[in-house]
Amino acid sequence: MKKGWRVILGIVLVALVVGGICVGVGLLTGADSARITQNLDEHYHLNAYIDAYINYGKELFQYFANQFRTFIGI
Repeated sequence: MKKGWRVILGIVLVALVVGGICVGVGLLTGADSARITQNLDEHYHLNAYIDAYINYGKELFQYFANQFRTFIGI
């Protein structure tokens, strides 16, 4: 089982390194980081996910704050 996880970890690390190299080469050859972000957002809707997680975090914070207020009697 350890060997299987090592293979999976190796594949993930290689993918991250190759992705980093691709972005680095793109930036070195004059690509605009705003365009890279725009392309990623068009394909993967990153802004929607980021907004959803931020809203979820705010709702969780409000929930626990209300629970704490109820607990201490405010």
